[in-house]
Amino acid sequence: MKNSKRTLENWVLKSHMLSSDEFEEHHRRNIEQRRAFIKRWAEYVRTHDDAEWSRQQNTLINSQLESANELASDGQTDPVRFTKARDRRRTE
Repeated sequence: MKNSKRTLENWVLKSHMLSSDEFEEHHRRNIEQRRAFIKRWAEYVRTHDDAEWSRQQNTLINSQLESANELASDGQTDPVRFTKARDRRRTE
């Protein structure tokens, strides 16, 4: 138990206290991963039927909305703030 506690403490410290070099490397990798994903998605959209990728996007968005509504109904988030944020995004 003592060993696992130390491992957990090390993980917590390492995951929250990065040196500036580690932070910059993490940030650089994150940007690279995002760009790679965008390129893959753009290629997918170009090579697949609109109805197919549109259906997949609808599935993803609907599941995110369902999760957000479940969190709100369980009291895990403020439903008034959630609704305002949702409505603000709809008008943008």
